[in-house]
Amino acid sequence: MSSRSLKARHLEMIAIGGTIGAGLLKRSGKSIATAGPVGALLCFIIVGIQVYSVTTSIAEMATLIPISGAMSSLPARFLNKSIGFGNGLWYGIGWAITVPTELAAVCTLMTYWVSSSQFPVWAWSIIFAVPLLLSNVIHVKGFGETEFVLAIIKVIAVIIFIIFGIAVWLGAGSSGPLGFRNWNPAIVGATDTARFSNFASAFSTAFYAYSGTELVALTSAEASNVRKSIPRAVNGSFYRIAVLYIGSIFLVGVILNPASTTLLGSSIANSPFVFVYQQVGIGAAADIMNAVIVIALASAGNSAIFASSRSLYGLALQGDLPKFFAQVTSAGIPLNAMLVSFIFGVIGIVLNFVSGAENVFTGLSSLGSINTTITWLIISWTHLRFRQGYIHQGYDLKDLPYRAPFYPYTNYLSILISTVVLISVVFAAFYNVTVYDVNWIANHTWLFVGVPLLLGFALFHALYTGWKSGNIASAFNLVSLPEMDFKTDRFVETEEEKKDSEIVTTKPKTLKEWWAKVQYKLF
Repeated sequence: MSSRSLKARHLEMIAIGGTIGAGLLKRSGKSIATAGPVGALLCFIIVGIQVYSVTTSIAEMATLIPISGAMSSLPARFLNKSIGFGNGLWYGIGWAITVPTELAAVCTLMTYWVSSSQFPVWAWSIIFAVPLLLSNVIHVKGFGETEFVLAIIKVIAVIIFIIFGIAVWLGAGSSGPLGFRNWNPAIVGATDTARFSNFASAFSTAFYAYSGTELVALTSAEASNVRKSIPRAVNGSFYRIAVLYIGSIFLVGVILNPASTTLLGSSIANSPFVFVYQQVGIGAAADIMNAVIVIALASAGNSAIFASSRSLYGLALQGDLPKFFAQVTSAGIPLNAMLVSFIFGVIGIVLNFVSGAENVFTGLSSLGSINTTITWLIISWTHLRFRQGYIHQGYDLKDLPYRAPFYPYTNYLSILISTVVLISVVFAAFYNVTVYDVNWIANHTWLFVGVPLLLGFALFHALYTGWKSGNIASAFNLVSLPEMDFKTDRFVETEEEKKDSEIVTTKPKTLKEWWAKVQYKLF
């Protein structure tokens, strides 16, 4: 069994900063150059709203049933077993792919300090991969503490950027007060169709930047008190997202014109995040931001190893993968499942050597972005079915440890966003394209690898299980409301955990109660 060692503070920092990585710090400038400042900002706002919907939906299900491999087990239990298998397997592979994606980005950033003529670029992958693997292998606390520290560094760095960015916007730089002069054009494109296409293409970056906010569900099986830790991690997430993600995109958009080459970030010295520091006279800006982004990428890689291994481990527990992947160490670490991330890391090192780190990053990050879109659609659909089944079987909503606000409207909105985005990005992929070269393929790997694989996994599982049962058609049916299982793996609080949870809901009156509240917030 997995070890319940992750505390509330671990989950909270994973929810806030565990996903700040290459999507926000490396790719966001290009999305503004492509879609324009308003276009990119709208993309991040729309996807940010969906993040809130998805995280609250997952929180409701995971606090009641904190099970390993939530991205497969929850859809399999409340939606359809084959959809759960396809989503879980591709989710696990998608996170395994994220490991070499982040390592490739690290390789490109390290060349700022050490040129490729002095040290092989691909070798940086090995140097960073080893400690990440060790932090996950030793104990789940290793992952939690590593992520806690790295996430704090990232959050502080983004907050400092926002403070300096506001100063530059208001006139601290050499250009004086900027106002909204750089919202010209607001959305890039010569025609309405071109503007729509450019706007749609920026969703890929937004989804990639936000990917991982759903990790709270995967950590639920290893959280010390899910009724305390998960709600704490989720509550207020929308406001944190608004400040960190949307605030950063807004400031970059008002500080730099979409035609600026700084947005393309061909090197760390030529990037929007460094530009702001330079405007306020910080000479070592490039070195500071390079270090911060390297830390952010290492953190994202750390999360990717954890997410991939737990997804595959969950599928093995369900009997959908060989029991080999369900074996754990004495510390509760699914080491065999973690080897998949290691294998993809090795593949990434080889690709970095053969194709170049920047090409590898572009292709793999494109693959991961649409994977997130589909996963969130499935989770929102699953939560709709979960709540319907819970009520149908006579359970009282008051007994849910956490209830998602604005149900079912946020679920419908989430499904609508994913559906419209998927249609839009397919249109943008082919609009006005005359040459389908290597660059086009690298930017659209999701189209001919990601989506077909997910659908293929689900279809294979349905045909195989249907053939084994003698009724193939039944494998395509949704799990009926009376058949939904709300009892297996249901979390039961101990007396100590009940007392611990009272701190969350009880308003402190005495000094002792206030101190308990402070300890709850910190630890």
